[in-house]
Amino acid sequence: MIRTLIAATALSIAAMPALASTSDQFQMDVDINRSALETVEGAEQAFAKLKQDIRERCVAESSDMKFGVEFATDYCERRTVKSAVRAIDNDNLTAAYTASLSK
Repeated sequence: MIRTLIAATALSIAAMPALASTSDQFQMDVDINRSALETVEGAEQAFAKLKQDIRERCVAESSDMKFGVEFATDYCERRTVKSAVRAIDNDNLTAAYTASLSK
């Protein structure tokens, strides 16, 4: 029991700097072709591009970190994709996002 608690504490302490640095917000311009979102296939392609663009930005945002880079990048990507899909507010894009969560 004590070992588990020590390991969990050590893990959370190691992850705190990564989480702290990803809490900063950033502005990002995205290029979404609204007419492409009218079809399911177009929305899936737009979502894939959006996700890739966000991933690249999150990698850049985390590049100066020494520890927890992968954790910070994944967290940034999940948070930013969710926020972008919500802001764009398109049913087909939301469906593509929801489908990506089950993969």
